[in-house]
Amino acid sequence: MFETYRVRTAVLISIVLVAAVAAGLGGARSTSAGPVTVDPTPSGPNEADSTHAVTVPVGSDTAVVGEDFASLLVDYSVDQPAADVSNVGANRIERIGIDRGDDDPGSQVDVRAAEISSVSGKADGNAVRIALAGERTIQAGDELVVVMQSVQNPQNAGTADVSVTINTESAAVTADGPVTYEQHDATVTFEDQRSAGETVVIDSVTLSEGGFVAVQNTSGASPGEVRAVSTYLGPGTHEDIEVTLDDQVTGDTTLYAQAYTDSNADRTFDYPPDGEVDGPYRNTDDNVIGSDSAAITYDPNAGNTPTATPTPTPTATPSGTPTPTVTATPTQTVTPTPTTSGTPADTVTPTTDTATATDTTGQTDTPSDGETPTPTETATATAGEGSEVGDGNTDTPASAPPGDGTETATSETGDGGFGGFTTTLVAALLLGTLLGGSRLAERLTE
Repeated sequence: MFETYRVRTAVLISIVLVAAVAAGLGGARSTSAGPVTVDPTPSGPNEADSTHAVTVPVGSDTAVVGEDFASLLVDYSVDQPAADVSNVGANRIERIGIDRGDDDPGSQVDVRAAEISSVSGKADGNAVRIALAGERTIQAGDELVVVMQSVQNPQNAGTADVSVTINTESAAVTADGPVTYEQHDATVTFEDQRSAGETVVIDSVTLSEGGFVAVQNTSGASPGEVRAVSTYLGPGTHEDIEVTLDDQVTGDTTLYAQAYTDSNADRTFDYPPDGEVDGPYRNTDDNVIGSDSAAITYDPNAGNTPTATPTPTPTATPSGTPTPTVTATPTQTVTPTPTTSGTPADTVTPTTDTATATDTTGQTDTPSDGETPTPTETATATAGEGSEVGDGNTDTPASAPPGDGTETATSETGDGGFGGFTTTLVAALLLGTLLGGSRLAERLTE
């Protein structure tokens, strides 16, 4: 009895311990986040004044969730080639904050840090720590953002890892990500075109690190001359970019398309008339690159995008010759004509499908041998008139011009008409009946 109690107690204790360990493991939070993204603009090697946009997402199980956003350490020294951030001070932090829910493009933020307490260099100028006044709580799904100016890119091109640590003084969370240094480039193709004055189309733009393409009155860096600008364009090639001109074209002119960087990484074109923020693309000699010109021909009826022209469907053109009208099938009428000799004569008078079935010459057949002619009713179908056969009336046109498409039916004898066909059919039936009866009689006699 006692032994049984001890066994049950041991089992119960084991269950409790296992549950406690499982609960502890399930409640443990990650000390890592990421991956980090670093976007340098310009990205060319040895750029002395590059802007680096650094972002790091925060997962739901990250240890800093629920904590204040207290500090951020960006360390380039963990890999080579390494950037120099010794010139980055509090006044060179373009922005730092939180993209709440990670729903804004690029490095935009919903909540800015309340205050920057200090900025200190680390690792011989290859790392920088930014301390904040707090008051901004980190939530699951957030993206932490810092945009630093006056970063000096390494002398050599290449890709290196960068380490970012969140809240270095408490529940530190570290994340890593790559950064690439390469000579940036931009090409623009802007073909001559016709425009109604409101828009123009830039044929193609290729940007090594994203940015914008602007249409302006002069080439190069020309504050105050910008007349239109595209939305943000990511790295790569873009085609058929239509932009709306702020100042419409009212006559023939020449316009210039110029590629611009997104220098402060906010995906918004910032280029006030009194000076540049998002500067044009430049080469290693600091010359402006990525531009092209186009002759714009003003045409109020022009469309900037070619439109397929529908091919008209050929339509029959009516001529001076009247179009024949389809009429009902003529009906032949058998009219008995009595004679003085008492011998009945069947005269078949066919009707015609034209408007001239009646002789219009005015001539009349004269009966011979002193016989008195009996009037014969003739049904005439008139084309297009809707006349009915057998109504006793005949509409006769005064004349019909030759060659106008009117045909005159030729009367046939009774042997070739409907009556002849009926007689033949009846005779055939009678003959068949007689033959059948004859064969039946022969079988009966047998």
